Amino acid sequence: MFSYTIQKKDNVLAISVSGRIDNEGAGDFQEALDKAFEVNPRTVSFDLTDVSFINSAGIGKILLFYKRIKNRNGEILITGINDDVYTLFKAIRLDKLIPIER
Repeated sequence: MFSYTIQKKDNVLAISVSGRIDNEGAGDFQEALDKAFEVNPRTVSFDLTDVSFINSAGIGKILLFYKRIKNRNGEILITGINDDVYTLFKAIRLDKLIPIER
């Protein structure tokens, strides 16, 4: 099951995600990203502490969101990430594009 919360703290929009971001959860994840983008944030922080799995559909959504935010001169960072997801992000070099705080 996939769920998310969005909170604005100071100048940062915090998106906490829980569950699996797979083909089934990707639609809900896109909904979260669209809602976040409408807020017109300067900085977006993804808390992936409770994400147990992410596939290429979820990674693609993150990359497209990154591009949209960068086009507005915004920033994205990822916090709270489990070892499996972190290993995947490092393998595809996503950590070179988006800062990851463990």
